[in-house]
Amino acid sequence: MKLPINTDNQRPPDWKAKSRALIFNREMSNFTKSFRDNFVTLMVSSFGLLVALSWNKFWEAWVATLTPEKTLYYNGVVALTMTILAVVATYFLSKLKNSR
Repeated sequence: MKLPINTDNQRPPDWKAKSRALIFNREMSNFTKSFRDNFVTLMVSSFGLLVALSWNKFWEAWVATLTPEKTLYYNGVVALTMTILAVVATYFLSKLKNSR
């Protein structure tokens, strides 16, 4: 007994639409996750900027107690202090991140 051979090799007519819908849903899911991740990163960065500006005011006030007027020396001390603080903080934060 011979099995019937399917000579009609065509798929149902709606397979393209289903395929497109699956691809679209997958892409939208990826987009949503990426958008959410980037939005969170943006918000954390903006809060970081606010904190940095607040600390900048503190360091400027502290350096102002060391120098009588805002001169090039004053700006240099503030920039150097902030650079050293940023390097040390980045070093410790990178160690914390890599310790997982």
